[in-house]
Amino acid sequence: MGLTVKDLFDIDIFKDFKLIAGEKGLGRPVKATEILDFEFVQGAGMSRDKVFEGESIVLSSLLFAKDDPAIITDAVRRLNQLNISCLAYKPVFIKELPAEAIEYADEHGFPILEFGGDEFFEDIILAVRTEIGAGSDMAEIEQKLESIIDGELTDKETSRFARRLNPDFKRYIRVVGIMDREFSPEKAGTLMKRYSSVEKVRRKTAVTRFRDGFFIFLSQDTDETSRFDALLSDVLAVMDIEPGNVRSGFSSIRHTDTELGKAVREAFWSCIVADLEETEQKHYQDLGIYRFIVPEINSDSMRQYMEEYLRPLLSDNIELLRTAKTYVLTGGELEETAARLYCHKNTVRYRLARMQEMLDPHTTEKEFFENLALAIRIYMLMGYR
Repeated sequence: MGLTVKDLFDIDIFKDFKLIAGEKGLGRPVKATEILDFEFVQGAGMSRDKVFEGESIVLSSLLFAKDDPAIITDAVRRLNQLNISCLAYKPVFIKELPAEAIEYADEHGFPILEFGGDEFFEDIILAVRTEIGAGSDMAEIEQKLESIIDGELTDKETSRFARRLNPDFKRYIRVVGIMDREFSPEKAGTLMKRYSSVEKVRRKTAVTRFRDGFFIFLSQDTDETSRFDALLSDVLAVMDIEPGNVRSGFSSIRHTDTELGKAVREAFWSCIVADLEETEQKHYQDLGIYRFIVPEINSDSMRQYMEEYLRPLLSDNIELLRTAKTYVLTGGELEETAARLYCHKNTVRYRLARMQEMLDPHTTEKEFFENLALAIRIYMLMGYR
């Protein structure tokens, strides 16, 4: 069973929180933590798509109601309608809630908590995220990442997803995809626990499981590459990941609010190319022709070109297809291809001549390689989808 509002009181940072209203709703699920700032200021419209995820604990200082405490009742009503699990407020600007807000919360089972010690919002967020960060939540996050890679989420949905990963993400972000050939659920669980145990590293980062590896989200107030490199080193050290033991793909440094989806896709495909080319790491800006293929990888025209060009090899020519893949991955180097295939270079020449006759008989050797390389790269990338 997932985390509920009642379970929050078992978390150390919540030990001094007081339940003000809504006791009937203590069984509500908590899947995220969010912050309420000025969404309820008069004239600032609000909709679910633009603001809150739902099934979350919303933290607030009630600054929005500083000059008009009466609007707190409407805020509580609207939060409940948005399927928020509970409101936790710090009595900085408002010492007591309006009686109408208390009555509404009790009637509808909408928990309202008060905290007034030295608890900081970011510490509460980190504590809740640590408690949540496993099981079905991880599965849901992985599903969201799949949707982002496929381009199925809007910018607003992706931005909301980023807030869920870490509401404290800074202005700039870089995503790093990690593929671990020795991946196992047990190993992943151990690495995630190591990461979750170091609060200092988590403040600017997030780590999520994805397929046979991880996505590491790094954020900074500056776009200086050296700052991101240092932060990544800290995360890898905490998780005890040796860079040489994994394949890594690096996105460009992007704006967190508007380009997180691009960063995820760049990291994913960079990691895939690193694995295909059997290199330790790849940066998106260095992917060359792959940058042309990746944005259209799901298009019908891309698939049609690949299937029509390679059809004679895809039917029942496993040996020739393997030779074609190796030849492309070595950049057309004959001797390197032969070495990787454990055969003589004349054997490779013979196979290439057969392929050209089957696939592209009217081209020069250079043109044949270019056409073959494009089709083979599409084929390999589609194999990872």
